[in-house]
Amino acid sequence: MKIKDFRLRPLYSKMKKPYVWAMGKNLGQITILVEIETDEGIIGYGETAPTFASPDAIFAILQNVKSVILGQSITQVLDLMKQIFTHNFGHHYLSQVHPRIGNLAFSGVELALWDALGKSVGLPVNALLGGKLHETISFMGFVQGDTTEEIATHANQLANEGYEVIYLKVGRTNKLDIDNVEAVRNAIGKKRLRIDPNEAWNLMEAQLMIQKLTKFDLEMVEQPVSAIAGAPALKALKKSCSVPIAADQSVFIPEEAHAMCSSGAVSLLTVGLHETGGILGFRRVASIAQVFDINVCIHGVLETGITTCASIQAASGVPNVDDGNQIMWQLLKEDIVETPDLTPRAGKISVMDKPGLGFTLNEDAVCRAEEAYNKKKGL
Repeated sequence: MKIKDFRLRPLYSKMKKPYVWAMGKNLGQITILVEIETDEGIIGYGETAPTFASPDAIFAILQNVKSVILGQSITQVLDLMKQIFTHNFGHHYLSQVHPRIGNLAFSGVELALWDALGKSVGLPVNALLGGKLHETISFMGFVQGDTTEEIATHANQLANEGYEVIYLKVGRTNKLDIDNVEAVRNAIGKKRLRIDPNEAWNLMEAQLMIQKLTKFDLEMVEQPVSAIAGAPALKALKKSCSVPIAADQSVFIPEEAHAMCSSGAVSLLTVGLHETGGILGFRRVASIAQVFDINVCIHGVLETGITTCASIQAASGVPNVDDGNQIMWQLLKEDIVETPDLTPRAGKISVMDKPGLGFTLNEDAVCRAEEAYNKKKGL
C-alpha cells in the first residue's frame, strides 16, 4: 500500500446567500481538494480550507508535499506528517511550536491519508483510531441572514427543526448586534443561544457588550477579543462577566490549548481539524482540554462536507466533545459530497461506518467547482 500519486484541485463554491459575519460578506469560498492515490488504485480524499490565509500561498506550500510522500507506505500517517512538516519548516512538528500556516496547509493531506488508509483496510477512520464512543454527533443551528428580520426568521426555522443550540454571528455594529441577539432570543424561545463576535471587540468593548447582552440568557460567547491577546485577555474577560467564554482562533496547537485551559481563561475550546493540523492534532487538543474538565467544540471554517465527515470521525472517539458543534457545508449552493446525507436530524448526524472518512464524492460537482475556480482566476 504505497503512495503512487498526489494531486491538488483548487475549487470555488458559491454560497446559497451571502455569508455575513464580523469580517464582512462572503459570496463563495475556495477550498483545495487533496487526492492521494495508492499503488492499488485506491484514492483518499481530503481538503484544505485556507480561510485564515491566502489560498495561493497555501497551494504553493502544498505543492512541496508530492516529493516527500511518493513511494512511501500509506500506513505511516504520523511519520509522513512529521516528514512533511520537517521538509517545509525544518523541524519536528510534534516537538516544537510550528507555524500555524503548516496546520492550515497540511490538514487536508492528513485527511486524505486517513481516508486512503481506511479504504485500503476496509475500516472507517474511527475504527483505526480505537473505535467510537458516540453513535451521533450533535451540531448547532447556524443562523444566517443580513437584516434583523432575516436573522430572526432563520433562527425560528432552526429552532423548529430541532436544534437545541442556536449560534449567531455578531461583531458588526453594537446596535445591530443587540437588535439581532434580542430578535433571535425572541424567535427561539428557551433554546440555548451562543454568539460569536469573531475577535471584533477590544477588551473594554467586550465587557460592555456582554453586560448589555446578558439579559438575553447567553450560553456562551466565542472569541470576543483578538486571538493575539491570548489567555490573559480571555481570563480577564471571564472574571468580569457572568457569561462563559470560549476560545477559538486563540488555539491552534497543544501548547496554546494547555495555556488556555490551565489558566482558567475559558469554559470551552472551539477547535477544528484545519487549525489543529488534522484528526490527530484535534485529538491532542481535546485530550489536553479533558484533563481540565473542558469540552471541545468542533469549529467550522469555509469548508465542504469532506471536513464535516472527517470531523465526525475524529470526534466520535472524544469523551469531551461538545453538543453544539459547528457545521458549514450547508451554506453552499452545492456540496461536493454525494453520500451520506449530511443534513442534521434534530441537530444530530450519525457517525459514518463506511471505510475511510465514510463519504463518496460527487465528481460532477467537483468539476463544476473546479471550473468555477478557473473562471474566477481567469484561467
